[in-house]
Amino acid sequence: MAGFNLKTVTKFNIIFCLCLVLYLILSIYLLKYYHYDPISRDLISVMSIAKIYAAGDLGNAVNGYWGPMFSWLLVPIIYFNPTPQFTLFATKILAIMVGFFTILGIGLLSNRFKLTKSIQMSILFASVFIVLFYVFGLNPVDLLLTCFLIYYLYIIYSSKYPLTWYNGMVCGILGGLAFLTKSFALPFFLITFILFNLLHYFKDAELRKRIFKNLFLGLAVFFIISGLWGGVISEKYGYLTLGTSGEYNFKEIGPIQKDVGSPIWHGFIKPSNKEATSAWEDPTYLKLSSWSPLQSQNSFKHEIDMISGNIIKTLMFLNELSYFSLLIILFSLLFIIWQLKNHSVLKHHQIFFAFLTITVFIGLYVLIFVEFRYFYLVYFLITLMGGYLLQLLFKKTYCTREIKSILLVVFVASLIVMPLTGLLENKDGGENIYDLASTINDEYHIQGNIASNDGYMASLYMAYLWNSHYYGTSLRNWNNISDSELEKDLQDYNIDYYLYWGDSNYNSDVLVKYKEITQGKIEDLKIYSIKEKIQ
Repeated sequence: MAGFNLKTVTKFNIIFCLCLVLYLILSIYLLKYYHYDPISRDLISVMSIAKIYAAGDLGNAVNGYWGPMFSWLLVPIIYFNPTPQFTLFATKILAIMVGFFTILGIGLLSNRFKLTKSIQMSILFASVFIVLFYVFGLNPVDLLLTCFLIYYLYIIYSSKYPLTWYNGMVCGILGGLAFLTKSFALPFFLITFILFNLLHYFKDAELRKRIFKNLFLGLAVFFIISGLWGGVISEKYGYLTLGTSGEYNFKEIGPIQKDVGSPIWHGFIKPSNKEATSAWEDPTYLKLSSWSPLQSQNSFKHEIDMISGNIIKTLMFLNELSYFSLLIILFSLLFIIWQLKNHSVLKHHQIFFAFLTITVFIGLYVLIFVEFRYFYLVYFLITLMGGYLLQLLFKKTYCTREIKSILLVVFVASLIVMPLTGLLENKDGGENIYDLASTINDEYHIQGNIASNDGYMASLYMAYLWNSHYYGTSLRNWNNISDSELEKDLQDYNIDYYLYWGDSNYNSDVLVKYKEITQGKIEDLKIYSIKEKIQ
């Protein structure tokens, strides 16, 4: 076969396997340094939901805010041991597995860009460290979403996509799985799937019937999966919905809510159900003010300001990945414009498709809210686009072997600086709180309804490890409340233990009434048993 080099392909496959082995070895090594860190209140909610699923309590487990897929994948691992401590460990194991398939997917997707083996291998090597950072340093739920979407893009990016009748159906399944991971996938999949089918439609005039069939099958399968889940959560909440996270997040950024954020920061809130760790386990029930950018001139200006701010944040996030990220996007755009002028853009459809994917992905998020972890897919696509541009540059006559090697090394180095730095900085995160929670549990056997004066994340984490319910902090509008308000809340919310972080002299008129069970043995933390009053 012309152009086929068995030796090169075999060498690439060996190195590809070595990258996967390197990933697994480093994952096992890093596990001991990241075993204790729950990372965020979001992941604690997802783990708590998995425990409820494992107990068979579907009524309380079904949740319209958090996609169920990550929790579902956790259930088989924790079914026989659903303790919080083991669930925390199982979450890391699941994250490692997701990372493995993500790297595998990146290897497959890189084939769509028709990169040279040296560039492919360099990108895969860098991806090992990028994925490790996402697995251990950030919320793995976003990595699971990215994993599904990478395989979806692998299929839809193929120039042979129209040739196989079931490609559209597989895209629909992967899109549906992505939707079950995060509801963000709903608009993203619908926009990109229709858009890319249209591009294939205009590119391959002779295959238009097959493309239309793939489009129909893909949408049908996706709507079946999303519709079934939408029916389940609609039944729970009593109104038609495919997910409540978008609605909640949009309300939270409204002009009334913007300065105070979520209600969880302002006083005690009862957990969302009798099995939930906290109210954050289902923010659907949190009360926020509705708004619309079109309701007034000020609201419209507020939305524009939000979008502008989110765009700036996104550019900063892209720059964090690599100092070349913005240049890669800029040069990709210029290359696409040049190809459009020459009516040959579809000859380089890979970079065109990737640029459109990034535009849609970022465009949907900047309308509401952005965080670094939301853009995993964007980061991987930028990496592949960078490799594609390098390959074009390498074809120039002035690019000697030495210049190519230097450019490739600089490119790879720019990609691994951020993840390596992040992994080193976050090492042993959460260990102190984990050990403290274990010590307190062993000595004082705390369980029940927990509240605190401050330290939301630390208190939430400990409540989770104690199989308890966390009612939040006593702070209202970022300020301490009066003694009478605190005493009333402790009784009204049936609080069993109140954690006081820092100097316990504040609110002493209230707290001196209750037994401090640690007798001052723990630095910067006192625990008051609200059910044990001092006579």
